[in-house]
Amino acid sequence: MLPPQDDRRWLEGEMAALVAARGPAPLIGALLLEPTPRYFPDRWGGGEASVRRLLRRLANYARITSRSSGPEQPERTIKVTIYDADPVKRGEVIGKPPARGHQELSAWLVSTTGNELKIGVEASALADPSAFVAAAARVIAHAWRVVHDLPIKDAYDPRIDVTAVYLGFALLTADAALRFTSRTATGTVSNRKTPLRIGSLPPQAVCYLLAAQAHVRVLERSERARIAKSMQANQAAFFRHAYAAIERMDPPIAAQWHIPPREHWPAPPALAALTAPLPGEHDGDEPEARRDEDTGVAGLNLGKPVFMIDRSMAPRLGRTLFMGVLMLGGVVSGMSPNRSGTSMGIVAAAALILGVLGLTVGRLVRDRRCSEPKCGGPLKPTDKICPRCSGTVAGTIAHPRERLAAEEALHRAQALDPPSEPVTPA
Repeated sequence: MLPPQDDRRWLEGEMAALVAARGPAPLIGALLLEPTPRYFPDRWGGGEASVRRLLRRLANYARITSRSSGPEQPERTIKVTIYDADPVKRGEVIGKPPARGHQELSAWLVSTTGNELKIGVEASALADPSAFVAAAARVIAHAWRVVHDLPIKDAYDPRIDVTAVYLGFALLTADAALRFTSRTATGTVSNRKTPLRIGSLPPQAVCYLLAAQAHVRVLERSERARIAKSMQANQAAFFRHAYAAIERMDPPIAAQWHIPPREHWPAPPALAALTAPLPGEHDGDEPEARRDEDTGVAGLNLGKPVFMIDRSMAPRLGRTLFMGVLMLGGVVSGMSPNRSGTSMGIVAAAALILGVLGLTVGRLVRDRRCSEPKCGGPLKPTDKICPRCSGTVAGTIAHPRERLAAEEALHRAQALDPPSEPVTPA
C-alpha cells in the first residue's frame, strides 16, 4: 500500500526541494483539479484546437501561460502538433523521446523557445480522454520545470510527476499512473492487455504525495473522503493508507517542508477567474477535424494500390465441415450414456465424407477479398476500388502471402514506365 521507505524519503526530499526553490504557494493553495467540466469548461471537439485549449487551461492553472517579469511581456503561446498513427500521414515526428519499457509518451514537450511552448501529441492518445488529460498535465509540469530552470534529466524524470502533485494535478495523474490497455498504437483492439505507464512514478508514490499535500493543507475528514471517492479503488486505498502513515510522522511533514503557519498563507485562487474563457479562443467558430475517433479501415488506402486475392473456397469449406462435424459428434458421443467406439467411428466417417464434399463444392465457389491485412473486405470481379479501404485494385493474386511480392513488382513496373502527363493544348 505504501512506497518503500527509501522511496518515501526521496519523494519527501524532492517535494521539499520544490518548496525551497519556488515557495509553498502551489502546494498549499493550488486547486486540486479533477477531470470534470467544473475545472475544464472548454468545448472538446477532438481536434487540434481542443488539445490546445486543454493545454492552455492547464498552463493557466500552473501560471506559466504568461510571463511574470512584467505586463509588457507578450503572452506565452502554445503550439500543438498532432501526429497520426498512419506512417503515410505521420510525417517527421519532432522531439519525441524513445519509449522506455512500458512507458511511451503520448504527449511530450518539444521546446520552450521564446514565448512559445511547442508540444507534440499522438493522435491515438485522444481516444482515451482520462489518460490524455493526465498526459497533458504531465507535459505542463515538465514545461513548468523548464520555464523555472529547475533541474531535469529527460522527459521521463520522476521529478516531473512530483511537480505535477505540487501544482495540484495529482487527481489527474494518480488514476492514470498505471493503466491496462487492450488497444494498439493504431487504435485496433488486441486480445492481450498490457500495462501502460503514464508517468514515471507508480500510483502508490503519487497517492503518497497527494496524502502529504492533504495533510499539509489540514483537510477535513469529509474532504479527504470526497477525494478518495473520486479515485479508483486501488488509488483510494493507497491514499488512505498513506494519510494514516503521514499522520504518525514526527516531526510533521509540514514542519519538514517548512510550510508557514496557516494565517500567513496566500488567498486561494478563484476558480471563476481560472475557468474564464481563454483569450483568442472561439469554441463555436473554428472548424475542427476530429482526431479522437478510430475510423477503422474506411479510406485507409485511398489512392494506394491493393490486390484482389482470388482463391477457391475448397480448403476453407472442407476444413470447416470436417472439423465442425467431428467436434459436434464428439460432444454428442461423449454425452451419450452408451459410449462405444462404433459411435465415434461413425462420427469420424461422417466428418470425412462431409469434408470431401466441402472440398468438391468449394472448387466451384470463389472467394475474392482485399489484400490489405487490416481490411480483407469482400470484392466483386468488377470492383476497381475496394469498398471498405478505398484502395485501388491493381491486380489479382492467389494467396495473401503474395501481396508483398506483387507490390514490389508493381513499384518496379511504375518506375520503369511512369504514367505520362497529359499534354495541355496550346
